[in-house]
Amino acid sequence: MLPLALLHAAQAKPMLVELKNGETFNGHLAGCDNFMNLTLKEDGEQFWKLPQCYIRGNNIKYIRVAENVRLVKAESRNEYSSTQVTSGSPRP
Repeated sequence: MLPLALLHAAQAKPMLVELKNGETFNGHLAGCDNFMNLTLKEDGEQFWKLPQCYIRGNNIKYIRVAENVRLVKAESRNEYSSTQVTSGSPRP
């Protein structure tokens, strides 16, 4: 699955973002663009709590999203591939 497709599927879902400098952010994905710039809402749980934060895409080391986000996209991809019609003779 492509990273942008995964991010679009993870809208309004909780996620963890780690930056290249080691900082981590926890929050719900409010938006993303084609450069993987992210907007998180309700960032932070204990020490620093921000109502919203913007993370520039080139600073991101990795992103962790909920497991059920991937499953939903995989199921929709399987349904799409099973409904496609092929032309020509079947391969052995």
